[in-house]
Amino acid sequence: MKPIFYDNPAPLHPARHGGLRLRAPLDYRFAAKANAVPLNLAEIPLAGQWYPIAFTVGEAPRPMAILGLREGENLFVNRAGAWLEGAYVPTYVRRFPFILSRDGEAELLCIEERPEILSPTDGQPLFSADGQPAELLRAALRFCRSAQVADAATEPFGKALRDLDLLDTRTATAKLASGARLSLSGFLTVEETRFRALDDEAFLELRRKGWLSAIYAQIQSTLNWTRLADLAEAAGSAAAA
Repeated sequence: MKPIFYDNPAPLHPARHGGLRLRAPLDYRFAAKANAVPLNLAEIPLAGQWYPIAFTVGEAPRPMAILGLREGENLFVNRAGAWLEGAYVPTYVRRFPFILSRDGEAELLCIEERPEILSPTDGQPLFSADGQPAELLRAALRFCRSAQVADAATEPFGKALRDLDLLDTRTATAKLASGARLSLSGFLTVEETRFRALDDEAFLELRRKGWLSAIYAQIQSTLNWTRLADLAEAAGSAAAA
């Protein structure tokens, strides 16, 4: 299953990409239809100031920033492809169009190949004239590696919440000023009553692992459903105008 945003990622190589450039600046149109994107553990407290945070269902629940109330809707990207001014942009979004892959033991930096991303004439070169990775690619590799490390630290967090039975299925309902109601279901959140009922040993283990701030941030982030409703109302008004 391909990760969201990526349809045709290819390993970067001077023979294939030596004459190509990354168009700059890229906008966020590629994320305009994503109503949720993955988060890593470290960014939950910051992302929780802007987005409702929920967890996926499965063996390793993954934290997600909820960006819209409907399928195919990102309320934080406008028609011009700009992210909502001042809002935190998740690592997963900022990494695009690069992504790491593996071929056996080999680590591969890949790029999404699309005409709106790559150009033979416009933007920043991917490789130097002698076929060496340009600073753009070296920086992208550093960023992707740090994102991969953060992702690896996130998986045990989600599993621990599942194993402690702290996650519960939720349906969020937002009432717009117009009177319309929008519902989003099929996600998990921390059940606050169960969390507060943890015995001392389990609570202290969460504290030792440094996970309490992320748990509190997820619980607090539920206040942001109101922000989504306000953005949905504003988007509806703009479309009607």
